[in-house]
This record gives sequence, structure tokens and C-alpha cells, in this order.
Amino acid sequence: MKLKFLVVSFAVLLSACSTFSSKKDEPKVNTEFMGGNIKVSYNFSGDLDSLTSSGVAKVTSTLPSAADEAYLVATLQARKQIVEFMKVEVENSSFVNAVSKTLQDSENDSGRTVNTNVTAKIASEVQDNIRQNSKALLKGTYVDSKSYDPSTHTVKVVVKTSLRDLDTSKQLSRLMGN
Repeated sequence: MKLKFLVVSFAVLLSACSTFSSKKDEPKVNTEFMGGNIKVSYNFSGDLDSLTSSGVAKVTSTLPSAADEAYLVATLQARKQIVEFMKVEVENSSFVNAVSKTLQDSENDSGRTVNTNVTAKIASEVQDNIRQNSKALLKGTYVDSKSYDPSTHTVKVVVKTSLRDLDTSKQLSRLMGN
């Protein structure tokens, strides 16, 4: 009886330890592009966490549907910025330089030692992740938040995409029978 209890508790202990991942505890690094309208979030191993874009549109009339139209325009603008970012910025060498600089700054802030070869390699991995998954990232965009500023009569929409969110949406779609 004691042996069974020992075996079961050992098995539970092993399975409990295997469910924890050190990648979840790894800090995220954010690099902003295009004047802060695009934000790329990734970890120190080069895995892309998310890509965020914001769009702003003015509410041009007092009709009840005007705000909805402005939200649509801002959403399309944010998605267009993601497409332009993937076509222009990611293919440019300034992308690797910007990500490398952000990595070096965040490593200096955390007290880690800085190796420029390693940061350049991580930046290249982030660039490759975006290139290889560009179609999936564009397909998985969704509105993360939206707000209305009554003083300026403008709306702001934040569009987000990530591979993890795309996988979740695929699973949900399968569960719903689509």
C-alpha cells in the first residue's frame, strides 16, 4: 500500500513539474516602429510574442453611424500599417538594428552582459519569424481595444496579432464545428 502511494505521488510530482515552462517566465522586449504606431513584442530567444498596430480616424459627422464608420476606417488603417511594416520595415536592415539596440538597452537595464553578436542573432530570428509567418499573422489580426476621444472627435483602434492567438482561434473554430 505504501509502495502504491509512493508511486502515485511520484507520478503526480513528475507530471506537475513537466507542466511548468520557463519560457512563460521569460521577460518580453518591445520595439516600436513607424513613430510608435507599430510595436513588436518578443522574448530574448527570438520568439515573436505579438505585433500591435494603432490607427486613428476622425468622426466627421453627428450621424449615429459616424463613430462606427470611423472605427472601421481606423481598423483598416491599423491593418494597412501592419502590411506596410511587413513589406518595408522587416525587409530593411534598420529592423535588425532597431531590435538589436532595444535588446542591448533592455539587457543593460536588467544588469545582463551585452554581446552584440548575440543580440544581432536574436534580431535576425525575430525578423525570420515575422517573414515566415507573415500570412498567418495578417490572417489573425483582431481589434484589441478601441477608444473615443470626445474633445478631438477621434477614435483610436489598436489591432493585435500573434501566432498564439491564431492557434487559439483555430481551436475555437474547430470546437464550434467550422
